Amino acid sequence: MGASQGIVRAVGLAVAAGLVASCGAVTARSSAGTAAPSPSPSASATGGSAPAGVASFYTYPSARALKAKAAGELFASEPLALGPGLADAAASARRIMYRSDGAEGPVAVTGFALTPTGTPPRGGWPVVAWAHGTAGVGPDCAPSRAANLSAGPGGHDERLITNLLRGGYAVVGTDYPGLGFPGRLQGYLQLGPESNAVVDSVRAARHLDAALGARWFSLGHEQGGAAALGAGEIAAKRARELTYLGTVSLAPVSDPGAAVDEAAKLKPPYAPDWGRTAALLTYTAVGARQATPPAAPSDLLPPRLVRQIPAAERLCLAPLGEHLEGLDPQPPALVAAGRGGSEALRAFFAQARPARAKSAGPVLLLQGGKDATIAPERTGKLRGRLCALKDTVQYKTYPDADHDGLLDASFQDVGAWLSARLNGKKAPGDCG
Repeated sequence: MGASQGIVRAVGLAVAAGLVASCGAVTARSSAGTAAPSPSPSASATGGSAPAGVASFYTYPSARALKAKAAGELFASEPLALGPGLADAAASARRIMYRSDGAEGPVAVTGFALTPTGTPPRGGWPVVAWAHGTAGVGPDCAPSRAANLSAGPGGHDERLITNLLRGGYAVVGTDYPGLGFPGRLQGYLQLGPESNAVVDSVRAARHLDAALGARWFSLGHEQGGAAALGAGEIAAKRARELTYLGTVSLAPVSDPGAAVDEAAKLKPPYAPDWGRTAALLTYTAVGARQATPPAAPSDLLPPRLVRQIPAAERLCLAPLGEHLEGLDPQPPALVAAGRGGSEALRAFFAQARPARAKSAGPVLLLQGGKDATIAPERTGKLRGRLCALKDTVQYKTYPDADHDGLLDASFQDVGAWLSARLNGKKAPGDCG
C-alpha cells in the first residue's frame, strides 16, 4: 500500500477508534487497529528506572569524532525496543546518534528512525521528521529513551507516530541538541540548533536505511512546532539532496516574550495545573542561561523558582509540574519583576521566534481553541507573520481541543494534507 492511500486508511482507523485513549496499563491494539499508549520507560526523572541497555548508547563523541563527521552523518545506531502499538506498525526501529550544528559549532544529537511495514513505493518511503513538544531538559527526558517515544503521559505522540507509520511514512524523530546525554542539558527553545537537528535527522536516517526516499515533511508540536517551521525555512539550503514537501505545525511556540508577559500577570491562588506553566518558565530560564549571550535565571524567574532550577534540570515536564505545585505557600509571582531590563533575555526571546524566512514548502498551521499552554491569539499572529513572508499557509482551529488533544483532533486533516502534497496537489492557502 502506498503512502497516499495508506494514510487515508490510517486516518479512518484512528477516527473509528476515537483516538483518545487512557494513559493506563499497556493493552493490545483495539479491534479498530489504533494503538493504545505504552508506558514510558524512564529514569529517576519520571519515577522509574531506566531500561536495561539504553544508557550505554548515550556516550557523547569526542571532539575529534565530531570534527570527522559532516552534518547529517551517523555516529551510531542500535535497535530500539518499542511498545506494542508502535512495534506492530514499524518494520524497523533504530535509536540513532548523528552530527548536527549547535549555537557554538558541531554537536552530536540522538533520536530515532522508524520504517513502516510493507514494500516501499517507487522512490522510497516518504519521510516525516517529527519534532516533539516540551519534554524536559535533562537526559532522561529524551524521547528516544522511551518505548513510546515520549517522556510524558497521555499517549498523544505515540498515537500520531503509529498512525503515520500505518499510513506508509517513515518517521524520524530528533531529541534536539543536548537532550539524552548524561551531564548535558538541552538548549531549550534555541530555534536554530533545533531546526538544524530536525533537518539533519532525515539526512542521518537515510544514511542508515536506503529504503527512505528523498521526499520529506517536518511535523511538530509546541516547541517542535516552532522547530518544524524553522526546518522548513532552512530545508532547501541545508539539505539540497532532499525534496521538501511542507510543514505541519501544531500549536507552535511563536513568541516566548509575549507568553512570559502573560504569565507575569498571574497571581496566587493560581488556576489548576499552574505547575505546568511554572515548569515551562523554569525550562525557559535553563535554555536562556545556555544561550549566547547567557541570561541569568534571575533575569526571568523570581527567587523561589530560581531555587527550583536543579529540579528542572532533572525532572521531565509532568513530574516537574507536580513538584512545583507542591510548593507551599505558592510563589507570589511566576516571573521576575525586572525581566524587561535584561538585554540577554530579550535576545533569547527574539531568536526563538519562528517565521524568520520564507519556507521551502507550504505550511499547515493548527491550533486548539481550549489550549491553555499556547494562546490561540499568538498562533493567529504567527499566521500573519508567515503570510507576510509570502508563505502558502492554511490555518485551521479546533474549538474543543486542548493543547495535547490537538494531536488527536487534527490527525484526519493532517493525514489528508500530507497525502495531497505527496500526490502533487497544490497546497491551499488562506492568506488572502
